[in-house]
Amino acid sequence: MKAKKITVIFTMAMIVAIALYDVWAIAEGGTEASISHLLRVWGHKYPAITFAFGFTMGHLFWPITITPTLEKIQKGLKKS
Repeated sequence: MKAKKITVIFTMAMIVAIALYDVWAIAEGGTEASISHLLRVWGHKYPAITFAFGFTMGHLFWPITITPTLEKIQKGLKKS
């Protein structure tokens, strides 16, 4: 299996696993057991975590190089 396909499968599996865990945690322990509640608490206690998440999202969504796939997406957005 190629690395690109493995990355897609891994990412989707992690998203589904986190979502399922969060639903279970809320069902068992209420909203205070949710991941989002924990992140909000940590964000207030440790502002560096909020910065780290912002930095990570910038890293993930701001490409270093334009790939053929990203170029195709950009052309599609310009047509709209």
